[in-house]
Order: sequence, then structure tokens, then C-alpha cells
Amino acid sequence: MDAFGDCRPGSDLCPRLTHGLPGIGGAITGEPEDFRVDEIPSYTASGSGDHWMVRIRKRNLSTPHLCRLLARSSHCSERDIGAAGRKDTRAITTQWISLPVEPVLPDDDRIEFLEVARHGNKLRRGHLKANAFEIKLGSVHEDAADRLPLLLERLRNGVPNYYGVQRFGRAGAGADESLELFRSGRRSRKHDLRFATSIIQAAYFNRWLGLRIHEGILDTVLPGDILKKRETGGLFTSDNATVDQGRMDALELDVTGPMYGPKMRYAEEIAGERELMLRDAGPLTEENWAQLARFGKGSRRVARMVPTAVSTHFDDSDLWLKFTLPAGAYATVFISELTHG
Repeated sequence: MDAFGDCRPGSDLCPRLTHGLPGIGGAITGEPEDFRVDEIPSYTASGSGDHWMVRIRKRNLSTPHLCRLLARSSHCSERDIGAAGRKDTRAITTQWISLPVEPVLPDDDRIEFLEVARHGNKLRRGHLKANAFEIKLGSVHEDAADRLPLLLERLRNGVPNYYGVQRFGRAGAGADESLELFRSGRRSRKHDLRFATSIIQAAYFNRWLGLRIHEGILDTVLPGDILKKRETGGLFTSDNATVDQGRMDALELDVTGPMYGPKMRYAEEIAGERELMLRDAGPLTEENWAQLARFGKGSRRVARMVPTAVSTHFDDSDLWLKFTLPAGAYATVFISELTHG
């Protein structure tokens, strides 16, 4: 393998779980009012401490840009501002941000403070429980009302937890461009190499997940799979696939896939052999792996996400979708399974 190829959901390498069913068509409109996201935090502010937590509503603004504006208005360093995750730019979103000083509202009508409270520590990446979405799809198929129930039934036990097009770019070339950055030998900024590493790890994960969907084993426990308990988040290696399959079917467990890096826990037996084969068949050289190890320690990612609180409402040729996804899951991946766009 000299290149990754197209690792976007819906590509030949990364098929949708709903392939074979007709999609509802339509697309996200691109209007901020038609794409709303509310962050559901892992915890609430304690009410005391050296940091300030502020719940912010922003419109048509990225999270990094928001943090830059807050740093300027509040007279603090941008690196001392914390956020649990990045929220979509072309949208109306709410999220919590932490600052080491009392926050000052920037003179920008795209930003609104909703709540402010003291807290004991900086907000860290990943410190959120879920995100709630309300999204309008414009110009869906005239038979969308008949097609939608079949699609949602296919996804009842979970949606492939692919990394979305945001990670690879609309043309899908992001992984190969990141690989070329590693191969070029150019002196690059740490930020660029760190971002390239995250894209390469995502490409490998999507390839791994795409293979399982091709083989019809998204929800199948293989000997040696590393499984994650939904209730506690604990990881363990399957040593009895038959018993664990029952728990998988009961939605107690999820298979996890490789986010390659030196600290990653590898699967064992058949599942481990598959992970090693995918790694060794990939386009990275040993020198590339050494570069990646500097910026990506490695981890595991669940293979499926389960949307909750799903509701739908048709408005002529438009469809409003409401749903909640766990942290780290892409709303665009779920929507792609419905629209096939």
C-alpha cells in the first residue's frame, strides 16, 4: 500500500452500514440556524476555585477563534483557556469554556454568555459527556418518510463510529497529504506534525472499521478483541467470544479499534493478527512510525456509536433531526448513513 486512498465514510474502503437501502437524499443547508449543537458536560462548575467556567453560545464561529477573542478581551493567555471539545463553525452552538481570570464578553455579536461560575481547575479536552444536535436537512427525497424508518432500524444497534469528512477534507486527500508531510523530510512545525499524526491515526482506524463492515462483523466479537464496557468505560480483552457476544447483543459492550501509537493496547489472537496485518500493510515506513510516536501515543476507539433521543419532523421537503451523540462521535457520519450524500 503506497497510499491510504479515500478513507471518508461512504467510500469504497469505508462503506456505510446502510448500503443497499435507499437513502433519503437531502443535505445540511449550511445555514447556522439549521445546525444547532448543545454540549452536555461531564460535570458542573463547583462554585469555587481559581478558574472561571463560562457557558457560551456562539454563531458562525470556530472554537479556536472564540478562544482567541476571549483571551484578548479577558487579558489572559490563549493557552490557559480550556475547552472540552471543538464545536462546528457554521452553526449555533453552546459549550463550556474555562479561563484563569474572570471572563469579559468580547465586543462581538456572534458571542453570548449564558452562565458564569467559579471552578477549581482548567477544563480539559474530552471533559464532556455528549452533544445534542438539532439539524435541518434540505430538499430530502419525496419518499423520505417511507425510507427513513428502514434506515433507522438498520442503525438500531449502532452507527459505524467513523471519523468524518472534517478529518480528511471534502476531497478525501487529507491522509495522503499528511503522509507526504512525513515523507518529505521538511522541517515542519510541531503543530503541523501533530495534526498530521491525528489524521493518519484516523485513516488507519477508518480502514480497520471499513474492513469489519465489508465482512459484516461490526457487531461480532472476534477472539482477542478489546471490548469496552458502556456503563463504566473499562477495557478488557475477550477470552470467551461466545459469552461476550451475548453482552454485545445486549448493548453492554462495544468492540474497540486501533488508534496506532506506542502506548496503544493491541488486541490478541485473531483480532490482534488483523490489527498487525493492517498496520504492516499500510504506507508508513519504520521511520514514519518513529515520527508518529512523537505526537500520537495511541489509544482505542469504539467501533459503533448509538444515537439517543432521536426524533424527526418533516416540514414540506425538509427534515428536522434531533439526536444526541457521545463525545467524539461525528453527527455528519450519522447523517451520511441516512442521506447517502
